[in-house]
Amino acid sequence: MLASLAWLGEYVELGDLAPEEVANRLTMAGLEVEDIKDRFAFLQTVVVGQVTRIKDFGGALRLLEVSAGDKGKFQVLCGDPLVDMGLAYPLALVGTELPAGPIKERIISGVASQGMLVSEYEIGLSTDASRVMPIDKIAPGAAPGTPLSEILKKSDLVLDISVTPNRADALSIMGIARDLAAILGRPLGEPKYNLKESDKSAFDQISVAIEDPEHCIRYTGRVINGASPGPSPDYVVARLLSAGLRPINNIVDVTNYCMLEIGLPLHAFDLAKIAGPKIIVKVYPAGRMFTTLDGQPRILKADRNIMICDELRAVGIGGVMGGQNTEVDESTTDVFLEAASFNQATIRRTSRSLGLSTDASYRFERGLDPNLCHLAVDRAAAMIAELTGGSVAKGRLDAYPITVRPKTVNFSVKKCNALLGTDHGEPEVERVLTAIGVGLTVTGQGLYEASLPTFRPDLTREVDLFEEVSRLLDFENLPTTLPKPPAPASPPPASYRLREKLRTVLCGAGLCEAVTFSFVNRVFTDQMDLPKDHPWRTGLVPVLNPLSEDHGVLRPSLLPGLLSALRLNQYHSQRDAAIFELGTAFIADPKGGKPLEGQRLAAVLAGDLGSGQWNEAKRPVDFWDAKGLLELVADELGVPIAFSSESGSLPAWGDPTQSASVSLAGRPVGHLGLLSAKAGEKLGLKEAGGRVYAFEIDIDDLPPEKTTVFKLWSNYPGVTRDMAVVLDRDVPASEVLAALSADPALPLARATIFDLYQGEGIPPDKKSLAMRLFFQESTRTLTDEEVNGYFNGIVLSLKKLFSAELRG
Repeated sequence: MLASLAWLGEYVELGDLAPEEVANRLTMAGLEVEDIKDRFAFLQTVVVGQVTRIKDFGGALRLLEVSAGDKGKFQVLCGDPLVDMGLAYPLALVGTELPAGPIKERIISGVASQGMLVSEYEIGLSTDASRVMPIDKIAPGAAPGTPLSEILKKSDLVLDISVTPNRADALSIMGIARDLAAILGRPLGEPKYNLKESDKSAFDQISVAIEDPEHCIRYTGRVINGASPGPSPDYVVARLLSAGLRPINNIVDVTNYCMLEIGLPLHAFDLAKIAGPKIIVKVYPAGRMFTTLDGQPRILKADRNIMICDELRAVGIGGVMGGQNTEVDESTTDVFLEAASFNQATIRRTSRSLGLSTDASYRFERGLDPNLCHLAVDRAAAMIAELTGGSVAKGRLDAYPITVRPKTVNFSVKKCNALLGTDHGEPEVERVLTAIGVGLTVTGQGLYEASLPTFRPDLTREVDLFEEVSRLLDFENLPTTLPKPPAPASPPPASYRLREKLRTVLCGAGLCEAVTFSFVNRVFTDQMDLPKDHPWRTGLVPVLNPLSEDHGVLRPSLLPGLLSALRLNQYHSQRDAAIFELGTAFIADPKGGKPLEGQRLAAVLAGDLGSGQWNEAKRPVDFWDAKGLLELVADELGVPIAFSSESGSLPAWGDPTQSASVSLAGRPVGHLGLLSAKAGEKLGLKEAGGRVYAFEIDIDDLPPEKTTVFKLWSNYPGVTRDMAVVLDRDVPASEVLAALSADPALPLARATIFDLYQGEGIPPDKKSLAMRLFFQESTRTLTDEEVNGYFNGIVLSLKKLFSAELRG
């Protein structure tokens, strides 16, 4: 919304305020002023130019040499035959931003025109565009090169205001002035007009009817007889130009003037061109064709379009644009003036479907007050009669099937202050609310029944009035004290504690956390070489409107994202990686319900571990590093972990010689292993030397932390024994350790495996496990004979359970 400060000043006193102060007050009240422009700023580059040479150019054009004093001489092509040698005219130099557009150098038949001699219309002084303006008319004897800004001394400051969609009332001078009056505590002026009706009845000349009140809420009209179309007076032209509108004639200009002033669009019809004569507002379906004022035939595309019709045809698209068939022109003498209120959603659909946005549709789409129609049509009718020499026929036509009445709500000053954290008194609250049109009826101490103005459809509840009080009084000074509600401390949920625990453990082990997209490309199922019936293939959940193929499905696993991150790191020469992710995976519900979601932990290891310095050798990551991380997680959570290498339980993406399934607390939760060479090649993981280790487990039912029971250290020395046993190759080491700790009578404080051997001297179907056993009692010192007995008992137990033999 472009609002002239001078025009605003006619409705609220602003003379003592700097333009910047007015802009700041409006901005802090929610009407953001984006810029302050002087409509006549371009006059600084429009200078006095004296014609020093004239040469015929061909046709109606002449080539002029124009002197602009110390700015130089310019050659200008001009079509005005009255331009004469030695006289001075306004010269718009190249780069000048005239209201009609910028001045550029033009090449015509190989000759450059280096500027333009302009008329009064082109510099916004009047509607006369018939000839170039002689400087002698306004400043006789002005020196060539003098800027017109020094001669005319004109200034029209315009505020460029960004109006939010809920403030249709602020798309008018009156609406903005109303807010300023409330902010400044000053009286608000009203449009001044003197409506004199003739003896001739408007009802004898035309009638109006609404067929569909749902889409046309109110339709009013006035008839002006004996109008004489012509140029508008300077003050009307100035107001229109300040708002960026082009003057046309005194009838059309008045409709635009009143729209800017009051906020309700109006339209003028040539009464003689209306058949019937009758106006009927009806709804047209899609498919009809209609030619609008701009001469464009348009096919209606929306399901419902509000059309203004006479008894034979449509004469206007309601709320958007009038028709060419009833356009006001030079021959018009009798005018039918329309002011209406339409359903905003219907106008929006019609405007969008036609690709036609006008000043009228822009306002109607935001919702306009039907109770402004009578004011708008009376004000415009009186003004047209005054400017055209016509007379207003007696009577206002008004179709208003369902009257829109103000809504009422209860309002409490005490509640208002409590919510805002302010201490406003009743008088100042009453002042600002009354100033914006809210009617207040006292119902008690600080209590009111508030009648909400119909021109503010954004006001519907008591809290909306609280916002208005804050907005208009001291929004920028609201206290910043934070509320202190009773908020008893409660522990975070178990799922949160579990994730934080896992982050702490894995980051402490040297891994970095990654966060990848929940959307992946379905091609990963081929890249990871998954079988056709794998759940990650059959259970994919597609995204309805993916941004791209790379985000086409919800991830059924965290591994595709981590492997993509690993590949990206390798492309940037980061060969070593140890990353993990905690996140959600999605699988389609076999029963057709919502996708099944599960919380997962996944990690990827590749490259080398160790710094490679003298104190830490560098070595490739291996299966035991990944397995050790899972054992660390299980130990920190206090749950037993088990691994299985049975062929049916191995991951489809893994190398079967270095893969395992994982169980926690006896429940299968995921897999661990070396990414198969084929999958690594398809994924483009070449820098890892074909050795990428990964694991993924389900963490939905894991405890957030283990219960730790403190146990005193023994004060008595312990005894260490090492042993190596040969047993079947497929016996898990975890089962051996579990068997050693199963006997509570055995004083075995610790048992660890420190070596696995398979090779020379060991049968192919066997393996050798070397274990370190630490025996200790809490109440006495063990003797060698006792330890030897315990040792021999363990050998016998392992032989019985696993057919193990002590290795010599």
